[in-house]
Amino acid sequence: MVYIITGATHTGKTLLSIELAVRYRLSCISLDLLKMGLIRSGNAGRLTAEDDSEIEKLLWPIVVGIVKTAVENRQELVIEGCYVPGDFRRYFDSRYLAHIKVYCLVMTGNYIRSNYDLIIRRENIAERRDPGDRPAIGFLISENKAYRERFTGSGAKIMETNIKYGYDLRPDTVTESERLIYRKIKRSDFSELCEMLKDPEVMYAWEGIFDDRQVRQWIRKRTDGYKENGYDYFAAVDKETGEIVGQIGLLEENINGLSRTGIGYMLKKKHINKGYATEGARAMIKYAFEYLGKEEVIATIRPENTPSLKVAGRLGMTNETTVTKIWNGKIMPHLVFVIKNRNSADQKR
Repeated sequence: MVYIITGATHTGKTLLSIELAVRYRLSCISLDLLKMGLIRSGNAGRLTAEDDSEIEKLLWPIVVGIVKTAVENRQELVIEGCYVPGDFRRYFDSRYLAHIKVYCLVMTGNYIRSNYDLIIRRENIAERRDPGDRPAIGFLISENKAYRERFTGSGAKIMETNIKYGYDLRPDTVTESERLIYRKIKRSDFSELCEMLKDPEVMYAWEGIFDDRQVRQWIRKRTDGYKENGYDYFAAVDKETGEIVGQIGLLEENINGLSRTGIGYMLKKKHINKGYATEGARAMIKYAFEYLGKEEVIATIRPENTPSLKVAGRLGMTNETTVTKIWNGKIMPHLVFVIKNRNSADQKR
């Protein structure tokens, strides 16, 4: 995964990036250092450190190349700096976007006015700054407003500073919905997964339950999916309680010889009939369409699985074809439902 942390000056981008890199053992690149490397090497022409807009035009294509290389090599990387365009998504297709998370750090006008002295006192925590370049309150307010406007609706997560001059950054979280966050499944989730995968009522569509070995294989398969595609089943976590209510995600499926992106979900028995399946599937479709730019999302459902058929109907999916799957030697016909991205380029043609 590549994490890009951008935002206005003095919002704590460098400090947060260092903490993230240290905590999760990631490599870290500073765009300010890349900028000065270009300028001091003479490869920026007559541009100076003050020519921000022109520097961004020169620097961003290099960053795009770095990001693509990191994704292709499955390298974990943090990139921090202000030279990130609001339309960053158009430089990558879904193969890369699934492995990229962009955060924009901002401070509100009220926070800046109330905490300006604190902001200035902390300006040298992560790097040495020139006191002569100290920003005024008005400049900070206008720049933070501009960054918020630039990245609103871009697919980046906008993060407001809190009272402790810090941010709650969860790098394993992929997206969220009204009641749930969706994060990557970890080995430490073993017992939670056993609660689902060993429950006959939850696994009725599979016609069999898992043993411990199969649960561990399940976790490894999810991890492989994250590395290969950037997504797979995610742990669906209740925002209020922190409890895992189920597994909901996107899967690459082979449908009659074609690879297609589908939604999948599985809930703990006690959380069935609470609307989580519909909420989670809708969140995955939104993530696939609005961030990854997928042209369609499918769902494969057994004809006798009435609850899932109802979910597909609520999502506006339509039955397109059938496919036969084999699980543990059993032949299982599935209906293939599909929903198209009305905003995709192909749909507009």
